[in-house]
Amino acid sequence: MKRTLQNILRVLNAKEKNRFFLLLALDLLINITDIVFLAGLIWIIQFYIQPEQASRLSFLPDPLANRDSVIFIALFVLLFTIKNWAAYLVSRAQFRFTSGVAIRLSGYALTNYQRAPFHEFINTDSSVHLRNICFRPFDFCQYILSGTQQIITQLSLMLITVIAILLFNAKLFFLLLLILLPPVVAVFWFMKKKLAITRRNIQEHNERSFRYVLDALKGWVEGNIYARNDFFQRRFVRARKIFSVHLFDSFALQSMPGRVIEIFAVLGLFILVVIIKWTGNADHSMLVTVGAFMAAAYKIIPGMVKIVNLGGQMKAYEFSLDETEEREPAVAKTAGNPPGTIHSVELRDIHFQYGDQKVLQNFSLTIQPGDFIGISGISGKGKTTLFNLLLGFLEPARGSIYINGEAIKSRDIKDYWPWVAYVRQQGFFIHDTMMRNITLEEEAGDQQKLADAILVAGLDKLSSVFPEGIEKVITENGKNISGGQQQRIALARALYKDAPFMLLDEPFNELDEDATLTLLHHFKKLAASGKAILMITHDKKSLSFCTKTISLDEQE
Repeated sequence: MKRTLQNILRVLNAKEKNRFFLLLALDLLINITDIVFLAGLIWIIQFYIQPEQASRLSFLPDPLANRDSVIFIALFVLLFTIKNWAAYLVSRAQFRFTSGVAIRLSGYALTNYQRAPFHEFINTDSSVHLRNICFRPFDFCQYILSGTQQIITQLSLMLITVIAILLFNAKLFFLLLLILLPPVVAVFWFMKKKLAITRRNIQEHNERSFRYVLDALKGWVEGNIYARNDFFQRRFVRARKIFSVHLFDSFALQSMPGRVIEIFAVLGLFILVVIIKWTGNADHSMLVTVGAFMAAAYKIIPGMVKIVNLGGQMKAYEFSLDETEEREPAVAKTAGNPPGTIHSVELRDIHFQYGDQKVLQNFSLTIQPGDFIGISGISGKGKTTLFNLLLGFLEPARGSIYINGEAIKSRDIKDYWPWVAYVRQQGFFIHDTMMRNITLEEEAGDQQKLADAILVAGLDKLSSVFPEGIEKVITENGKNISGGQQQRIALARALYKDAPFMLLDEPFNELDEDATLTLLHHFKKLAASGKAILMITHDKKSLSFCTKTISLDEQE
């Protein structure tokens, strides 16, 4: 518990820590007030049904001390209503607090993903990132953060109850301890062991089911054409079934502690009755002790049950705390002046390989403004790898990269990304309007630049086909437009950025010849105006437009 609390405080920022302890204190106050009002309700009932109680209220004004008046209970109802409304406000504040923490952590998780190394983007399944960003922060807040608050509150209430029992009858406390502690320890140990297995299965098969359903959603065409829908369905249902069984088994386990502890509480009552019968001591004090035992047991039992259940949940979702300890993402560096635009790029004696497979050896290249460089080569020769090295996504095994005449480390190349436009071989699309797919902004910052990019990419004809124009919604992965239209949007995005350094990876393989020639003429014109453009292509006619050509087939 101590470690959990320390880790929670490490995750929370200063403002959240203050709010955490404030809400904790308010929750405890509300619970104590509940007990006071419950005792007050019993007292008021006795006041109205037992005349001798009225004499004890002689200090009150006559309208309140009068048993024939309803003012006293009306005032109690008013105060009770205020108390419950305050309890609702505290509860709402707690939920909003946990929601705010979860949203902040989700935002940080997304930022950490965006700043992660390229190999994580390539090698980690999207279902893992989806869970880390969307679900794990909420698991942490719901089960760890909120659970810790509730456990502290329940322990405090139980402590108050224990003190009251000790003041009333110390022997009764030790009887309660003797009877209730063993089942609590046994149940908690059992749940800890059981939930350790459950936790692993929940985590593993939840992520696996996310991965499988994403495969099924992306594989609609293949599933139907190859008649493999059953394959996609079976693997998803199998993983989801295992996840669901363990999840709902964990819910069922939560009902067990209360039942077991209640059995021992009734056993305690049985022992007291046996003692009374055996000793023949059935006087008023023993009956009061029996009543106090039952009242104390049924006050402590709910707290014990809640603590055991919350402790089990926290154990089951402990992995969410481990992952959440990623904490706030590193702040982007602001010291010094940002680098200027790209004037030249040089790759000098670059070596790169994937495992034992050598891709680039002693590769050198100089790129200057005005260059329109065509890169060709058979598959696997390192064409896209070359782009990834230029972008800093990959680090060469040997050799150096120079920008503006200065050697630069791969991790620092990102400082120059604002001056780079990149058209990937696999198009990227968001489920939003054509305009936002081009600009990747809520609103276009430069309407004229947007109009020029749309015209050059040939999207003006496409936008005129749809009544919505550039507000036409492009669905997930561009599924509602053709491959050529997808490629035009990707090219328009690069043209809209108007960067001095452009990387084009197979940019025209979905376009017809006329559209390709129009775009080639435009890129040649851009290079002549001072931009540096690198283009990967297998098309010899496209290579004829370039000022330089490089064949990676000639690399040893």
